[in-house]
Amino acid sequence: MVSSELVEDPQIVNLGAAVIGPETSNCEKELINAKVQAPRLHVGNRFMKYYVSMGYEISSTLELENPNEY
Repeated sequence: MVSSELVEDPQIVNLGAAVIGPETSNCEKELINAKVQAPRLHVGNRFMKYYVSMGYEISSTLELENPNEY
């Protein structure tokens, strides 16, 4: 199943992933700087970084390989 957003505008999906990626790093830095003891937030940020990078790569590949085929 392909997201309707990916079908309608794959570039916006790719852009969203590109924008969100650095924000997870900023969040992680702020948590560390504030000495926040919240292991679940740190783990969540790691998962978010992983899924965002995966989404970015997938949307880039789909957009380049098969434009307008979804």
